[in-house]
Amino acid sequence: MNQAVSTIDQFKNEPPVLIIGGSLVGLSTAMFLGMHGIPSLIIEKHRGTAIHPRAGYFQLRTLEMMRQAGIEEKVVTAAHALYDPNGGLNAVESLAGREIANYIPDINQGIQDLTPVRRLFMPQQVLEPIIKDRAEELGAQFLYSHQVTGFSQDGNKVSVTAKHVDSGEEKEFQASYLVACDGCRSPVREQLGIKMDGYPVMSQSITIYFQADCSKALRGRNLGVIYVNNEHVRGFFRLEKTGKGGFLVIFTTGDITKPSARNTAEGITKEKAAQMVRDAVGDQALKVDVEDVHKWEAVCHAAERFQEGRIFLAGDSSHVTTPTGGYGGNTGIQDAHNLTWKLASVLKGEAGEGLLASYNDERQPAAMQMIQQGYQRYVTRSDPDLGMEGVKKQIPDVHVEFNRYRSSAVAFEKDFKDDGEMDIDPRKSYALPGTRAPHLAFMSDGKTGSTIDLFGGNFVLLTAHAGEKWQEIAADAAKACGIKIDFRLINQPGAKAGLIDLAVHREKISSPFSRPFPEAYDIKSDGAVLIRPDGYVAWREKAYNANSKAALLEVLQAILDKTS
Repeated sequence: MNQAVSTIDQFKNEPPVLIIGGSLVGLSTAMFLGMHGIPSLIIEKHRGTAIHPRAGYFQLRTLEMMRQAGIEEKVVTAAHALYDPNGGLNAVESLAGREIANYIPDINQGIQDLTPVRRLFMPQQVLEPIIKDRAEELGAQFLYSHQVTGFSQDGNKVSVTAKHVDSGEEKEFQASYLVACDGCRSPVREQLGIKMDGYPVMSQSITIYFQADCSKALRGRNLGVIYVNNEHVRGFFRLEKTGKGGFLVIFTTGDITKPSARNTAEGITKEKAAQMVRDAVGDQALKVDVEDVHKWEAVCHAAERFQEGRIFLAGDSSHVTTPTGGYGGNTGIQDAHNLTWKLASVLKGEAGEGLLASYNDERQPAAMQMIQQGYQRYVTRSDPDLGMEGVKKQIPDVHVEFNRYRSSAVAFEKDFKDDGEMDIDPRKSYALPGTRAPHLAFMSDGKTGSTIDLFGGNFVLLTAHAGEKWQEIAADAAKACGIKIDFRLINQPGAKAGLIDLAVHREKISSPFSRPFPEAYDIKSDGAVLIRPDGYVAWREKAYNANSKAALLEVLQAILDKTS
Protein backbone atom coordinates (compact mmCIF):
# COMPACT_ATOMS: atom_id res chain seq x y z
CA MET A 1 0.00 0.00 0.00
CA ASN A 2 1.29 3.47 -0.84
CA GLN A 3 1.98 5.80 2.05
CA ALA A 4 -0.05 8.97 2.36
CA VAL A 5 1.69 12.19 1.35
CA SER A 6 0.91 15.52 2.92
CA THR A 7 2.08 18.22 0.52
CA ILE A 8 1.88 18.86 -3.19
CA ASP A 9 5.66 19.39 -3.17
CA GLN A 10 5.95 15.60 -3.16
CA PHE A 11 4.91 15.72 -6.83
CA LYS A 12 6.92 18.85 -7.65
CA ASN A 13 3.60 20.07 -9.07
CA GLU A 14 3.61 17.23 -11.61
CA PRO A 15 1.19 14.49 -10.49
CA PRO A 16 0.57 11.59 -12.90
CA VAL A 17 -3.15 12.43 -12.88
CA LEU A 18 -4.74 15.73 -11.95
CA ILE A 19 -8.40 15.72 -10.91
CA ILE A 20 -10.50 18.88 -10.99
CA GLY A 21 -13.29 18.60 -8.43
CA GLY A 22 -13.10 16.96 -5.01
CA SER A 23 -16.66 15.82 -4.54
CA LEU A 24 -17.96 12.25 -4.72
CA VAL A 25 -16.67 11.31 -8.18
CA GLY A 26 -13.37 13.16 -7.91
CA LEU A 27 -12.65 11.47 -4.59
CA SER A 28 -13.61 8.07 -6.03
CA THR A 29 -11.29 8.66 -8.99
CA ALA A 30 -8.40 9.37 -6.63
CA MET A 31 -9.20 6.31 -4.51
CA PHE A 32 -9.44 3.92 -7.47
CA LEU A 33 -6.24 5.30 -8.98
CA GLY A 34 -4.55 4.69 -5.64
CA MET A 35 -5.75 1.08 -5.68
CA HIS A 36 -3.75 0.67 -8.88
CA GLY A 37 -0.69 2.37 -7.41
CA ILE A 38 -1.16 5.73 -9.17
CA PRO A 39 -1.05 8.88 -7.00
CA SER A 40 -3.13 11.89 -7.98
CA LEU A 41 -3.84 15.49 -7.02
CA ILE A 42 -7.36 16.85 -6.54
CA ILE A 43 -7.96 20.59 -6.98
CA GLU A 44 -11.21 21.66 -5.32
CA LYS A 45 -12.64 25.19 -5.08
CA HIS A 46 -14.52 24.48 -1.84
CA ARG A 47 -12.81 24.24 1.54
CA GLY A 48 -13.65 20.59 2.13
CA THR A 49 -16.03 17.74 1.37
CA ALA A 50 -19.82 18.02 0.99
CA ILE A 51 -21.92 19.60 3.74
CA HIS A 52 -25.36 18.54 2.45
CA PRO A 53 -26.81 15.01 1.98
CA ARG A 54 -26.85 14.76 -1.81
CA ALA A 55 -26.67 11.45 -3.73
CA GLY A 56 -28.17 9.44 -0.92
CA TYR A 57 -28.97 6.08 -2.57
CA PHE A 58 -26.10 3.76 -3.41
CA GLN A 59 -26.57 0.79 -5.68
CA LEU A 60 -25.18 -2.72 -5.81
CA ARG A 61 -22.40 -2.07 -8.29
CA THR A 62 -21.23 0.94 -6.31
CA LEU A 63 -21.07 -1.10 -3.10
CA GLU A 64 -19.06 -3.77 -4.92
CA MET A 65 -16.54 -1.07 -5.76
CA MET A 66 -16.46 0.13 -2.15
CA ARG A 67 -15.87 -3.50 -1.14
CA GLN A 68 -12.92 -3.82 -3.53
CA ALA A 69 -11.51 -0.55 -2.18
CA GLY A 70 -11.60 -1.96 1.36
CA ILE A 71 -14.18 0.46 2.80
CA GLU A 72 -17.44 -1.50 2.55
CA GLU A 73 -17.64 -2.17 6.29
CA LYS A 74 -17.09 1.50 7.17
CA VAL A 75 -19.67 2.61 4.62
CA VAL A 76 -22.31 0.15 5.83
CA THR A 77 -21.74 1.03 9.48
CA ALA A 78 -22.02 4.76 8.82
CA ALA A 79 -25.13 4.31 6.65
CA HIS A 80 -26.99 2.16 9.15
CA ALA A 81 -26.28 4.63 11.92
CA LEU A 82 -28.51 7.11 10.09
CA TYR A 83 -30.92 5.02 8.02
CA ASP A 84 -32.54 1.66 8.54
CA PRO A 85 -31.34 -0.97 6.04
CA ASN A 86 -33.58 -2.34 3.29
CA GLY A 87 -35.93 0.63 3.15
CA GLY A 88 -38.54 0.93 0.44
CA LEU A 89 -39.71 3.41 -2.19
CA ASN A 90 -43.35 4.46 -2.11
CA ALA A 91 -45.65 7.32 -3.10
CA VAL A 92 -48.10 9.11 -0.80
CA GLU A 93 -50.47 12.05 -0.92
CA SER A 94 -48.63 13.20 2.17
CA LEU A 95 -46.47 11.50 4.76
CA ALA A 96 -49.39 11.41 7.18
CA GLY A 97 -51.93 10.64 4.48
CA ARG A 98 -52.93 7.99 1.95
CA GLU A 99 -50.39 5.77 0.16
CA ILE A 100 -50.68 6.01 -3.64
CA ALA A 101 -48.13 3.43 -4.79
CA ASN A 102 -45.45 1.10 -3.49
CA TYR A 103 -42.71 1.06 -6.12
CA ILE A 104 -40.15 -1.03 -4.23
CA PRO A 105 -41.08 -2.56 -0.84
CA ASP A 106 -37.46 -3.41 -0.02
CA ILE A 107 -34.48 -2.10 -1.99
CA ASN A 108 -32.63 -5.39 -1.40
CA GLN A 109 -35.45 -7.77 -2.07
CA GLY A 110 -34.49 -10.62 -4.39
CA ILE A 111 -30.89 -9.60 -5.09
CA GLN A 112 -29.09 -12.10 -2.84
CA ASP A 113 -28.12 -14.28 -5.80
CA LEU A 114 -26.56 -11.36 -7.68
CA THR A 115 -23.93 -10.05 -5.29
CA PRO A 116 -22.55 -10.28 -1.76
CA VAL A 117 -23.27 -6.57 -1.14
CA ARG A 118 -26.51 -4.72 -0.38
CA ARG A 119 -27.94 -1.39 -1.50
CA LEU A 120 -28.12 1.31 1.11
CA PHE A 121 -29.11 4.87 1.85
CA MET A 122 -26.34 7.22 2.91
CA PRO A 123 -25.87 11.00 2.79
CA GLN A 124 -23.07 12.17 0.57
CA GLN A 125 -21.49 14.33 3.26
CA VAL A 126 -20.96 11.19 5.35
CA LEU A 127 -19.64 9.02 2.52
CA GLU A 128 -17.17 11.53 1.07
CA PRO A 129 -14.84 11.69 4.12
CA ILE A 130 -14.63 7.87 4.15
CA ILE A 131 -13.57 7.83 0.49
CA LYS A 132 -11.20 10.76 1.04
CA ASP A 133 -9.44 9.01 3.92
CA ARG A 134 -8.95 5.88 1.84
CA ALA A 135 -7.73 7.88 -1.16
CA GLU A 136 -5.22 9.65 1.06
CA GLU A 137 -3.98 6.33 2.44
CA LEU A 138 -3.35 5.27 -1.16
CA GLY A 139 -1.33 8.34 -2.10
CA ALA A 140 -3.83 10.99 -3.21
CA GLN A 141 -3.25 14.64 -2.35
CA PHE A 142 -5.72 17.49 -2.04
CA LEU A 143 -5.59 21.19 -2.79
CA TYR A 144 -8.72 22.85 -1.40
CA SER A 145 -9.87 26.47 -1.79
CA HIS A 146 -8.36 26.66 -5.28
CA GLN A 147 -10.20 27.51 -8.48
CA VAL A 148 -8.88 26.29 -11.83
CA THR A 149 -8.47 29.35 -14.04
CA GLY A 150 -7.00 27.77 -17.16
CA PHE A 151 -5.74 24.61 -18.78
CA SER A 152 -4.15 23.42 -21.98
CA GLN A 153 -2.80 20.20 -23.42
CA ASP A 154 -0.31 18.94 -25.95
CA GLY A 155 0.77 15.47 -27.04
CA ASN A 156 2.64 14.78 -23.81
CA LYS A 157 0.97 16.58 -20.93
CA VAL A 158 -1.83 18.72 -19.55
CA SER A 159 -1.03 22.10 -17.97
CA VAL A 160 -3.31 23.66 -15.36
CA THR A 161 -3.35 27.00 -13.54
CA ALA A 162 -5.26 27.39 -10.27
CA LYS A 163 -5.63 30.32 -7.89
CA HIS A 164 -6.51 30.48 -4.22
CA VAL A 165 -10.12 31.64 -3.81
CA ASP A 166 -9.15 34.09 -1.03
CA SER A 167 -5.61 35.30 -1.71
CA GLY A 168 -5.63 35.00 -5.48
CA GLU A 169 -2.20 33.36 -5.39
CA GLU A 170 -1.68 31.21 -8.48
CA LYS A 171 -0.11 27.79 -8.83
CA GLU A 172 0.78 25.91 -11.99
CA PHE A 173 0.67 22.16 -12.51
CA GLN A 174 1.48 19.65 -15.18
CA ALA A 175 0.13 16.11 -15.38
CA SER A 176 0.05 13.27 -17.84
CA TYR A 177 -3.76 13.22 -17.72
CA LEU A 178 -6.60 15.36 -16.44
CA VAL A 179 -9.96 14.07 -15.16
CA ALA A 180 -12.64 16.76 -14.99
CA CYS A 181 -15.12 16.06 -12.19
CA ASP A 182 -16.13 19.70 -12.02
CA GLY A 183 -19.91 19.40 -11.99
CA CYS A 184 -22.90 19.87 -14.23
CA ARG A 185 -21.75 23.34 -15.35
CA SER A 186 -18.26 21.99 -16.03
CA PRO A 187 -15.96 24.83 -17.18
CA VAL A 188 -13.63 22.18 -18.61
CA ARG A 189 -16.38 20.69 -20.76
CA GLU A 190 -17.48 24.15 -21.87
CA GLN A 191 -13.97 25.19 -22.86
CA LEU A 192 -13.49 21.96 -24.80
CA GLY A 193 -16.70 22.69 -26.71
CA ILE A 194 -18.29 19.35 -25.84
CA LYS A 195 -22.07 19.53 -26.18
CA MET A 196 -24.71 17.91 -23.98
CA ASP A 197 -27.55 15.86 -25.44
CA GLY A 198 -30.79 14.72 -23.84
CA TYR A 199 -34.22 15.95 -22.81
CA PRO A 200 -35.65 19.45 -22.37
CA VAL A 201 -35.52 21.05 -18.92
CA MET A 202 -38.28 19.59 -16.76
CA SER A 203 -38.37 22.06 -13.87
CA GLN A 204 -36.54 24.61 -11.77
CA SER A 205 -36.44 22.56 -8.60
CA ILE A 206 -35.34 23.00 -5.02
CA THR A 207 -34.01 20.82 -2.22
CA ILE A 208 -35.04 21.84 1.30
CA TYR A 209 -32.77 20.74 4.16
CA PHE A 210 -34.76 20.84 7.36
CA GLN A 211 -35.28 19.70 10.92
CA ALA A 212 -38.80 18.76 12.00
CA ASP A 213 -40.35 15.97 14.05
CA CYS A 214 -42.03 13.86 11.37
CA SER A 215 -42.00 10.69 13.47
CA LYS A 216 -45.75 10.71 14.11
CA ALA A 217 -46.53 10.96 10.38
CA LEU A 218 -43.87 8.36 9.57
CA ARG A 219 -45.69 5.88 11.83
CA GLY A 220 -42.67 3.59 12.27
CA ARG A 221 -42.48 2.71 8.58
CA ASN A 222 -39.08 1.88 7.05
CA LEU A 223 -39.31 4.14 4.04
CA GLY A 224 -36.13 5.08 2.24
CA VAL A 225 -37.58 7.34 -0.46
CA ILE A 226 -41.06 8.81 -0.08
CA TYR A 227 -42.59 10.37 -3.20
CA VAL A 228 -45.21 13.02 -2.44
CA ASN A 229 -47.98 14.03 -4.82
CA ASN A 230 -50.79 16.36 -3.76
CA GLU A 231 -52.42 19.58 -4.88
CA HIS A 232 -49.70 21.68 -3.23
CA VAL A 233 -46.37 19.93 -3.81
CA ARG A 234 -44.82 17.12 -5.84
CA GLY A 235 -41.39 15.67 -5.10
CA PHE A 236 -39.88 13.27 -2.57
CA PHE A 237 -38.62 12.96 1.00
CA ARG A 238 -35.50 11.44 2.47
CA LEU A 239 -35.80 11.21 6.26
CA GLU A 240 -33.32 9.99 8.84
CA LYS A 241 -34.57 6.93 10.74
CA THR A 242 -35.45 9.09 13.75
CA GLY A 243 -37.96 10.90 11.54
CA LYS A 244 -36.73 14.22 12.93
CA GLY A 245 -34.83 15.61 9.97
CA GLY A 246 -33.86 15.15 6.37
CA PHE A 247 -34.45 16.81 3.05
CA LEU A 248 -37.39 17.38 0.73
CA VAL A 249 -36.99 17.71 -3.02
CA ILE A 250 -39.72 19.74 -4.72
CA PHE A 251 -40.18 19.37 -8.48
CA THR A 252 -43.50 21.15 -9.03
CA THR A 253 -46.04 23.11 -6.96
CA GLY A 254 -49.68 24.06 -7.19
CA ASP A 255 -51.74 23.94 -10.39
CA ILE A 256 -49.65 21.98 -12.89
CA THR A 257 -51.36 23.75 -15.82
CA LYS A 258 -49.80 27.07 -14.81
CA PRO A 259 -46.30 28.06 -15.98
CA SER A 260 -45.20 28.75 -12.40
CA ALA A 261 -45.82 25.13 -11.36
CA ARG A 262 -42.48 23.97 -12.76
CA ASN A 263 -40.55 26.99 -11.50
CA THR A 264 -40.46 26.24 -7.79
CA ALA A 265 -37.10 27.95 -7.32
CA GLU A 266 -38.30 31.42 -8.32
CA GLY A 267 -38.96 33.61 -5.30
CA ILE A 268 -38.36 30.82 -2.81
CA THR A 269 -37.85 31.85 0.83
CA LYS A 270 -37.28 29.84 3.98
CA GLU A 271 -40.85 30.62 5.03
CA LYS A 272 -42.25 29.26 1.76
CA ALA A 273 -39.98 26.25 2.04
CA ALA A 274 -41.20 25.52 5.57
CA GLN A 275 -44.79 25.57 4.31
CA MET A 276 -43.86 23.11 1.55
CA VAL A 277 -42.52 20.75 4.20
CA ARG A 278 -45.82 21.02 6.12
CA ASP A 279 -47.78 20.34 2.91
CA ALA A 280 -45.64 17.28 2.16
CA VAL A 281 -45.85 15.92 5.70
CA GLY A 282 -49.58 16.63 5.95
CA ASP A 283 -49.33 18.51 9.24
CA GLN A 284 -50.07 22.24 9.10
CA ALA A 285 -49.06 22.69 12.75
CA LEU A 286 -45.62 21.14 12.26
CA LYS A 287 -42.69 23.17 13.57
CA VAL A 288 -40.11 23.32 10.78
CA ASP A 289 -36.55 24.64 10.94
CA VAL A 290 -35.26 25.17 7.39
CA GLU A 291 -31.48 24.93 7.41
CA ASP A 292 -30.89 25.63 3.73
CA VAL A 293 -32.59 25.70 0.33
CA HIS A 294 -30.65 24.61 -2.76
CA LYS A 295 -31.90 25.63 -6.23
CA TRP A 296 -31.19 23.41 -9.22
CA GLU A 297 -32.42 22.57 -12.71
CA ALA A 298 -34.07 19.20 -13.38
CA VAL A 299 -32.47 17.91 -16.57
CA CYS A 300 -31.37 14.61 -18.07
CA HIS A 301 -28.35 15.26 -20.30
CA ALA A 302 -25.19 13.41 -21.33
CA ALA A 303 -22.07 14.68 -23.05
CA GLU A 304 -21.59 13.77 -26.70
CA ARG A 305 -18.12 12.46 -25.83
CA PHE A 306 -16.18 11.85 -22.62
CA GLN A 307 -12.63 12.37 -23.88
CA GLU A 308 -10.65 15.10 -25.60
CA GLY A 309 -7.02 14.07 -25.96
CA ARG A 310 -5.53 13.74 -22.48
CA ILE A 311 -8.62 15.15 -20.78
CA PHE A 312 -11.53 13.02 -19.57
CA LEU A 313 -14.97 13.91 -18.23
CA ALA A 314 -16.53 11.96 -15.36
CA GLY A 315 -19.56 12.33 -13.13
CA ASP A 316 -21.83 15.36 -13.49
CA SER A 317 -19.45 16.97 -15.98
CA SER A 318 -20.35 14.17 -18.40
CA HIS A 319 -23.95 13.39 -17.45
CA VAL A 320 -26.69 15.02 -15.38
CA THR A 321 -29.94 13.48 -14.25
CA THR A 322 -32.67 14.08 -11.70
CA PRO A 323 -32.52 12.37 -8.30
CA THR A 324 -35.34 10.05 -9.41
CA GLY A 325 -33.86 6.57 -9.63
CA GLY A 326 -30.71 7.50 -7.74
CA TYR A 327 -28.51 7.10 -10.81
CA GLY A 328 -26.37 10.24 -10.84
CA GLY A 329 -23.73 9.62 -8.20
CA ASN A 330 -23.66 5.89 -8.84
CA THR A 331 -23.03 6.37 -12.55
CA GLY A 332 -20.25 8.83 -11.79
CA ILE A 333 -18.51 6.39 -9.46
CA GLN A 334 -18.74 3.76 -12.19
CA ASP A 335 -17.15 6.24 -14.62
CA ALA A 336 -14.22 6.57 -12.24
CA HIS A 337 -13.89 2.82 -11.75
CA ASN A 338 -13.90 2.21 -15.51
CA LEU A 339 -11.40 4.95 -16.33
CA THR A 340 -8.83 4.48 -13.59
CA TRP A 341 -7.57 0.99 -14.39
CA LYS A 342 -7.07 2.09 -17.98
CA LEU A 343 -5.16 5.22 -16.99
CA ALA A 344 -3.05 3.13 -14.60
CA SER A 345 -2.26 0.58 -17.31
CA VAL A 346 -1.06 3.30 -19.68
CA LEU A 347 0.91 5.18 -17.02
CA LYS A 348 2.68 1.97 -15.99
CA GLY A 349 3.62 1.24 -19.58
CA GLU A 350 1.44 -1.87 -19.66
CA ALA A 351 -0.90 -0.54 -22.36
CA GLY A 352 -0.88 1.85 -25.28
CA GLU A 353 -3.03 4.97 -25.30
CA GLY A 354 -5.54 3.24 -27.58
CA LEU A 355 -6.93 1.54 -24.46
CA LEU A 356 -8.14 4.93 -23.21
CA ALA A 357 -10.56 5.29 -26.13
CA SER A 358 -12.58 2.43 -24.68
CA TYR A 359 -13.58 4.68 -21.76
CA ASN A 360 -15.76 6.83 -24.01
CA ASP A 361 -16.97 3.84 -26.02
CA GLU A 362 -18.18 2.12 -22.85
CA ARG A 363 -19.30 4.90 -20.54
CA GLN A 364 -20.97 7.33 -22.97
CA PRO A 365 -23.62 4.75 -24.05
CA ALA A 366 -24.04 3.76 -20.40
CA ALA A 367 -24.70 7.40 -19.51
CA MET A 368 -27.24 7.76 -22.31
CA GLN A 369 -29.10 4.72 -21.05
CA MET A 370 -28.95 6.10 -17.52
CA ILE A 371 -30.47 9.48 -18.41
CA GLN A 372 -33.20 7.75 -20.43
CA GLN A 373 -34.15 5.63 -17.44
CA GLY A 374 -33.86 8.58 -15.07
CA TYR A 375 -36.21 10.59 -17.28
CA GLN A 376 -38.64 7.68 -17.51
CA ARG A 377 -38.85 7.41 -13.73
CA TYR A 378 -39.15 11.18 -13.29
CA VAL A 379 -42.10 11.45 -15.67
CA THR A 380 -43.98 8.38 -14.43
CA ARG A 381 -43.43 9.02 -10.71
CA SER A 382 -43.42 12.80 -10.40
CA ASP A 383 -44.71 14.63 -13.48
CA PRO A 384 -46.88 12.52 -15.83
CA ASP A 385 -48.27 15.74 -17.31
CA LEU A 386 -45.02 16.05 -19.27
CA GLY A 387 -46.37 13.26 -21.48
CA MET A 388 -44.80 10.03 -22.68
CA GLU A 389 -43.30 11.26 -25.96
CA GLY A 390 -39.63 10.33 -26.04
CA VAL A 391 -39.90 8.29 -22.85
CA LYS A 392 -38.05 4.98 -23.09
CA LYS A 393 -39.51 1.74 -21.79
CA GLN A 394 -38.55 1.11 -18.18
CA ILE A 395 -35.94 -1.58 -17.64
CA PRO A 396 -35.13 -3.14 -14.24
CA ASP A 397 -32.73 -1.22 -12.02
CA VAL A 398 -30.16 -4.02 -12.08
CA HIS A 399 -29.95 -3.69 -15.87
CA VAL A 400 -28.91 -0.06 -15.36
CA GLU A 401 -26.58 -0.81 -12.44
CA PHE A 402 -24.70 -3.57 -14.29
CA ASN A 403 -23.84 -2.12 -17.67
CA ARG A 404 -23.10 -3.87 -20.93
CA TYR A 405 -20.03 -2.75 -22.86
CA ARG A 406 -18.86 -2.94 -26.46
CA SER A 407 -15.39 -1.56 -27.17
CA SER A 408 -11.83 -2.43 -28.11
CA ALA A 409 -11.40 -3.64 -24.51
CA VAL A 410 -13.91 -6.44 -25.11
CA ALA A 411 -13.23 -9.49 -27.31
CA PHE A 412 -16.13 -11.67 -28.45
CA GLU A 413 -16.02 -15.26 -29.64
CA LYS A 414 -15.72 -15.54 -33.41
CA ASP A 415 -19.19 -17.07 -33.71
CA PHE A 416 -20.87 -14.50 -31.44
CA LYS A 417 -23.97 -12.85 -32.86
CA ASP A 418 -24.67 -9.50 -31.21
CA ASP A 419 -28.35 -8.79 -30.49
CA GLY A 420 -27.64 -5.04 -30.37
CA GLU A 421 -29.42 -4.58 -27.04
CA MET A 422 -28.03 -1.87 -24.77
CA ASP A 423 -28.82 -3.70 -21.54
CA ILE A 424 -28.76 -7.27 -20.31
CA ASP A 425 -30.23 -9.18 -17.40
CA PRO A 426 -27.25 -9.91 -15.12
CA ARG A 427 -28.93 -13.20 -14.20
CA LYS A 428 -28.66 -14.23 -17.84
CA SER A 429 -25.33 -12.70 -18.84
CA TYR A 430 -23.36 -15.90 -18.09
CA ALA A 431 -20.01 -14.10 -18.33
CA LEU A 432 -20.69 -12.76 -21.81
CA PRO A 433 -17.75 -10.52 -22.79
CA GLY A 434 -18.60 -6.92 -22.01
CA THR A 435 -20.68 -7.77 -18.93
CA ARG A 436 -19.80 -7.72 -15.25
CA ALA A 437 -18.43 -11.11 -14.20
CA PRO A 438 -21.11 -12.98 -12.20
CA HIS A 439 -20.99 -13.35 -8.45
CA LEU A 440 -20.31 -16.92 -7.39
CA ALA A 441 -19.80 -18.06 -3.79
CA PHE A 442 -16.78 -20.21 -2.96
CA MET A 443 -14.97 -21.58 0.08
CA SER A 444 -11.26 -20.96 0.66
CA ASP A 445 -9.35 -21.99 3.80
CA GLY A 446 -12.61 -22.49 5.63
CA LYS A 447 -13.98 -19.02 4.79
CA THR A 448 -16.72 -18.06 2.36
CA GLY A 449 -15.84 -15.66 -0.43
CA SER A 450 -17.18 -14.27 -3.68
CA THR A 451 -15.71 -14.09 -7.15
CA ILE A 452 -16.29 -10.32 -6.81
CA ASP A 453 -13.44 -10.30 -4.28
CA LEU A 454 -11.01 -11.71 -6.86
CA PHE A 455 -11.29 -8.63 -9.06
CA GLY A 456 -10.17 -5.02 -8.74
CA GLY A 457 -6.40 -5.28 -9.15
CA ASN A 458 -4.91 -7.23 -12.04
CA PHE A 459 -6.41 -9.13 -14.94
CA VAL A 460 -7.77 -12.45 -13.67
CA LEU A 461 -8.01 -15.72 -15.60
CA LEU A 462 -10.73 -17.93 -14.12
CA THR A 463 -11.03 -21.59 -15.00
CA ALA A 464 -12.77 -24.69 -13.69
CA HIS A 465 -11.45 -27.95 -12.24
CA ALA A 466 -10.11 -29.32 -15.55
CA GLY A 467 -8.34 -26.11 -16.55
CA GLU A 468 -4.94 -26.51 -14.87
CA LYS A 469 -3.17 -26.11 -18.22
CA TRP A 470 -4.31 -22.48 -18.32
CA GLN A 471 -1.94 -21.54 -15.50
CA GLU A 472 1.13 -21.81 -17.70
CA ILE A 473 -0.69 -20.14 -20.60
CA ALA A 474 -1.62 -17.19 -18.37
CA ALA A 475 1.95 -16.87 -17.08
CA ASP A 476 3.37 -16.86 -20.62
CA ALA A 477 0.84 -14.27 -21.81
CA ALA A 478 1.50 -12.05 -18.80
CA LYS A 479 5.24 -12.16 -19.43
CA ALA A 480 4.83 -11.41 -23.13
CA CYS A 481 2.58 -8.41 -22.41
CA GLY A 482 4.49 -7.13 -19.38
CA ILE A 483 1.49 -7.34 -17.05
CA LYS A 484 0.28 -9.43 -14.12
CA ILE A 485 -2.48 -12.00 -14.54
CA ASP A 486 -3.93 -13.65 -11.46
CA PHE A 487 -4.75 -17.29 -12.21
CA ARG A 488 -7.69 -18.71 -10.25
CA LEU A 489 -9.01 -22.28 -10.52
CA ILE A 490 -12.42 -22.94 -8.99
CA ASN A 491 -12.76 -26.53 -7.90
CA GLN A 492 -15.86 -28.69 -7.86
CA PRO A 493 -18.04 -28.81 -4.74
CA GLY A 494 -16.50 -31.22 -2.24
CA ALA A 495 -12.89 -30.58 -3.23
CA LYS A 496 -10.38 -30.44 -0.38
CA ALA A 497 -8.27 -27.42 -1.38
CA GLY A 498 -8.18 -24.18 -3.36
CA LEU A 499 -11.27 -22.16 -4.23
CA ILE A 500 -14.17 -24.57 -3.76
CA ASP A 501 -17.44 -23.96 -5.59
CA LEU A 502 -20.34 -23.75 -3.12
CA ALA A 503 -23.08 -24.19 -5.73
CA VAL A 504 -25.99 -26.45 -4.83
CA HIS A 505 -27.59 -28.78 -7.33
CA ARG A 506 -29.34 -26.99 -10.15
CA GLU A 507 -32.71 -28.66 -9.61
CA LYS A 508 -32.92 -27.47 -5.99
CA ILE A 509 -32.87 -23.75 -6.73
CA SER A 510 -33.78 -21.75 -9.82
CA SER A 511 -31.10 -19.06 -9.55
CA PRO A 512 -28.47 -19.34 -12.30
CA PHE A 513 -25.82 -18.15 -9.85
CA SER A 514 -26.49 -21.20 -7.72
CA ARG A 515 -25.29 -23.35 -10.58
CA PRO A 516 -21.77 -24.73 -10.65
CA PHE A 517 -19.10 -22.33 -11.89
CA PRO A 518 -18.83 -23.72 -15.45
CA GLU A 519 -22.58 -23.30 -15.96
CA ALA A 520 -22.71 -19.84 -14.36
CA TYR A 521 -19.88 -18.68 -16.65
CA ASP A 522 -21.01 -20.72 -19.68
CA ILE A 523 -17.77 -22.66 -20.18
CA LYS A 524 -16.74 -26.30 -20.20
CA SER A 525 -14.72 -27.70 -17.33
CA ASP A 526 -11.50 -26.87 -19.20
CA GLY A 527 -12.60 -23.47 -20.51
CA ALA A 528 -11.45 -20.09 -19.17
CA VAL A 529 -12.69 -16.52 -18.71
CA LEU A 530 -10.46 -13.43 -18.74
CA ILE A 531 -11.67 -10.74 -16.33
CA ARG A 532 -10.51 -7.13 -16.58
CA PRO A 533 -9.28 -5.21 -13.53
CA ASP A 534 -12.71 -3.55 -13.25
CA GLY A 535 -14.46 -6.92 -12.93
CA TYR A 536 -15.86 -6.98 -16.47
CA VAL A 537 -15.40 -9.95 -18.78
CA ALA A 538 -12.80 -9.23 -21.44
CA TRP A 539 -12.83 -12.60 -23.24
CA ARG A 540 -14.10 -16.13 -22.86
CA GLU A 541 -12.80 -19.42 -24.27
CA LYS A 542 -15.60 -21.90 -23.71
CA ALA A 543 -13.32 -24.93 -24.09
CA TYR A 544 -9.58 -25.39 -24.31
CA ASN A 545 -8.23 -26.06 -27.79
CA ALA A 546 -4.92 -26.11 -29.63
CA ASN A 547 -5.20 -22.39 -30.42
CA SER A 548 -6.06 -21.23 -26.88
CA LYS A 549 -2.55 -20.05 -26.01
CA ALA A 550 -2.24 -17.92 -29.12
CA ALA A 551 -5.80 -16.65 -28.71
CA LEU A 552 -5.23 -15.36 -25.16
CA LEU A 553 -2.09 -13.51 -26.19
CA GLU A 554 -3.78 -12.03 -29.24
CA VAL A 555 -6.74 -10.82 -27.15
CA LEU A 556 -4.53 -9.19 -24.52
CA GLN A 557 -2.41 -7.43 -27.13
CA ALA A 558 -5.55 -6.05 -28.79
CA ILE A 559 -7.11 -4.87 -25.52
CA LEU A 560 -3.88 -3.30 -24.30
CA ASP A 561 -3.17 -1.68 -27.66
CA LYS A 562 0.14 -3.52 -28.01
CA THR A 563 1.80 -4.81 -31.13
CA SER A 564 3.22 -8.33 -31.08
